Amino acid sequence: MNKKHLNIILLGLLLVIWGAVLYKYFGKPSVIENTINNTPKHFAYSPKATFSKDTFMLQLINTNPFKTAKKSKKTNSKSKKAHQSSVKVKPKTKTNLKWPKIKYHGFVKSNNQNTRLILLTLDNTLYRKREKEIINGITLIKAHNDSLQVSYQNNTKYITKIHD
Repeated sequence: MNKKHLNIILLGLLLVIWGAVLYKYFGKPSVIENTINNTPKHFAYSPKATFSKDTFMLQLINTNPFKTAKKSKKTNSKSKKAHQSSVKVKPKTKTNLKWPKIKYHGFVKSNNQNTRLILLTLDNTLYRKREKEIINGITLIKAHNDSLQVSYQNNTKYITKIHD
């Protein structure tokens, strides 16, 4: 078969299919006999059950539910020993360490550098330093999205980010 005869056959098949579709849509409607009796049926009427509405007041929660993990304190219940040792342990006196005023503004990470560029204010002076650098005795250990880990005289502290 050459192309011309094949196109004629396919065109005829197309017309037959579209003709069937149009006949189903616009053709005479099929007659459905109504076999349902027109006699009314009596049903027992039962009213719907009535429910009383529950009223309540909504209260505003002012605490942030996502910060509960940071605020929770662990309480350890230890049983006291009956024996007391004769060795006296000297309590360590904690020196009141005065931290400088630190505000963490965030960090910038570039594709070329492995460490992050940290933006922080230390005693009202803005600094741009990288991780593991030292400023006035303060070591910048690690920068996170929401906090900065710093060390000052062998004490580690987390500084939360300021959201301006």
